[in-house]
Amino acid sequence: MTYFSRITVPPAAVAALQDTRHQPALQAGDAYRDHALIWQLFPEAPDAGRDFLFRTEQGARQGLRYYLVSARPPQSWHPQVTVETRPYQPTLAAGDWVQFELRANPVIAVAPVREAGRDGRVRGKRHDVLMHAKTQGRQAGLSGAALKQAVDDAAAGWLLKRVDKWGLQIDDPELLLHGYRQHRLHRKGRDIRFASIDYQGIARVHDPLSLRQALLGQTPADAGLGHAQGFGCGLLLVKRLP
Repeated sequence: MTYFSRITVPPAAVAALQDTRHQPALQAGDAYRDHALIWQLFPEAPDAGRDFLFRTEQGARQGLRYYLVSARPPQSWHPQVTVETRPYQPTLAAGDWVQFELRANPVIAVAPVREAGRDGRVRGKRHDVLMHAKTQGRQAGLSGAALKQAVDDAAAGWLLKRVDKWGLQIDDPELLLHGYRQHRLHRKGRDIRFASIDYQGIARVHDPLSLRQALLGQTPADAGLGHAQGFGCGLLLVKRLP
């Protein structure tokens, strides 16, 4: 069974964790805060692997709101935390039109200029797709609107080359990009940096089974929904259009 939930966390509930073991995570950056608050919803198996995807939204009165797809039903950990949960069984058919949203961490693997390792393979280093495109554009002499278009094209290209394997068909003009943000987290002596961008658009369902797997976060390795899934990226949301 899979569950879809809407979680509302008021400021008082966040403040209640300030004096607990989660206090360092709450101060390590918004993404770590979200990570800690979501894990609080699954107290019965603290050592279990992550079996959920979530997305953060700003709630009412400066509180927090999360959308969550999980293999286990979440449980409220504070009297003021509202958990609205229902079984999640997407039933979309080929030919359906949907509005979709995805917050993703699009990256590109760029192989370093060096000799291959002992196994003969040269492993690439992950780069933010948008920043990589901006660097390449500047090196090519682009600026202003032309540079922005090159960056937007790179961000759109990341999604467009994957979306078919998610069971969707989409035209580039139907794709909107917004909410680009760079995240920097520091905890336990580690610096973690990643970027996120929100994709939104209209698409046609061509493979319901592949789409169902994507909605449940079960995409194949070559058609992934991006990295940083433990920090609020990778949850594909769709709504059938009339």
